[in-house]
Amino acid sequence: MLVFQNRSVARAARKEGLSDEACRKAIDNADRGLIDADLGGGLIKQRIARQGGGKSGGYRSIIFYRRGDLAVMLHLFAKSDKANITATERDALGLLAKEMHKLSLDQLHELVRSSGWREISDGPEGQT
Repeated sequence: MLVFQNRSVARAARKEGLSDEACRKAIDNADRGLIDADLGGGLIKQRIARQGGGKSGGYRSIIFYRRGDLAVMLHLFAKSDKANITATERDALGLLAKEMHKLSLDQLHELVRSSGWREISDGPEGQT
């Protein structure tokens, strides 16, 4: 399973001190069928615990998700900052997911390379 963060998510995660391990756990949970919210069209919302805290006061991530294949964290926000994404954000992310569904794995790899997305490994922190 390939897991990536787009630039804005990588920047927000770094700023908030959110570990790769916590992000990867959210994806692993989805792979086990533990999806917090299925937004349709390949988008899911996963809760991510704040370091030293629980999920309820933590973060939310909107993820383009293809089970067992690919996950791209597209949006990240703290629950304390806002309760949910706006309808406009959801529509924009839905359009992006629709386009991503059309891409082959090779095309997705090119998108990752050209967009500067950050890969999250399934190994120890910092390993890719």
